[in-house]
Amino acid sequence: MLLEARLRPLVSLRHFRQFRSDRVGPEGIHEYQVARRDLASEEVRVRVAAVGLNYRDRALQDGSYLPQMPRPFVPLSEGSGVVLETGGDVVDLEVGQPVLGHYTVDWISGAFRESYHASKLGGPGDGWLSEEVIVPRRALVAVPSGWRLDQAAALAISGVTAWKALGDLDELQGRYLLLAGTGNVSLQALQLAAAAGARPIVVTSRPALASRLRDLGAVAVIGREGGAADVASQVMAITESVGVGRAIDVVGGQFLVDAILPSMATNGRIALVGFLESGRVEGDLVGPAIRKLLHLEGISVGSRDDLEAMLRYMDRHGLRPAIGRRLSADDLPEWLANGAVGSGLRSGTIADRHPSVGLPATDSQDNDLELGKTLVIMDQRLAESIAE
Repeated sequence: MLLEARLRPLVSLRHFRQFRSDRVGPEGIHEYQVARRDLASEEVRVRVAAVGLNYRDRALQDGSYLPQMPRPFVPLSEGSGVVLETGGDVVDLEVGQPVLGHYTVDWISGAFRESYHASKLGGPGDGWLSEEVIVPRRALVAVPSGWRLDQAAALAISGVTAWKALGDLDELQGRYLLLAGTGNVSLQALQLAAAAGARPIVVTSRPALASRLRDLGAVAVIGREGGAADVASQVMAITESVGVGRAIDVVGGQFLVDAILPSMATNGRIALVGFLESGRVEGDLVGPAIRKLLHLEGISVGSRDDLEAMLRYMDRHGLRPAIGRRLSADDLPEWLANGAVGSGLRSGTIADRHPSVGLPATDSQDNDLELGKTLVIMDQRLAESIAE
């Protein structure tokens, strides 16, 4: 198993570093030294390698999303690491085995149930911003052989959301797909859809990314500078007035009504994923949906079965998530406050980009070219380790 000799001394540690969200606001996260406790029979102790950052994490902390959520809790909803110890009833994991976390712990398969909300990691349940975590066995999935642990940390939220939003990948062959934005969900959807033979069209407010988005599989890139009506006009021109069969909307607000609805083909499907601009719309939403027989579906990540299916698909097609910046835990308050970390970053916290990550080298200080999941690195050596 991975680095088993190196992990051996960690098993005897009595305390570890942990961060908790005690209150709303970027200064509401505090560091603690936490005493270890014994494991229950179905629990697993994991040494954390890397943790993925998502819009949900920032929205929870700044209070724009679920400000009433009880605190304290350990923030950040997705991460990876290696097994340090298992409870007595855990028979299918070994010390040193690389694992990644499943976000909605109780959602194993099938349809979502309202009760599953309480089992989400990173609020209300304790998340991954810690040197160690203790989670139920059902909250963990094995990292595929050949994957780096930092890559595995980037998938449980945005990757599974993209997977669910795309639907049946076999139906995407040769069909146009509209992706609104270049955030984590859109990037993952772009890679998955391109591998399935789809024809992704990406809308972005950062035109400097166009060539890099094409490298990842986009057949066309549309800038937002001309407004929503211009976006719809360009989509219809690209699709020869047919429109797109599927769209993934992470933007929300008026962009849904003014750009995405006019871009849809008859019987098209819109996956509603996010609300980066707003959760409210004005204008005619119902009319176009009825005229075009559109299907609007809310997406909120997926089950553990979905996570495992996505990992198998990515492994089969040689896909890896796009990784952007690597931060230390001390950088997190600035990221939560600004959505980014500026030039004051300490040495070693900027991402190094590898061909296996799927993006060419670039200056990560250039915000116009920055692309990919931001990670918090909790253990540098583990994060760069490769699962066997």
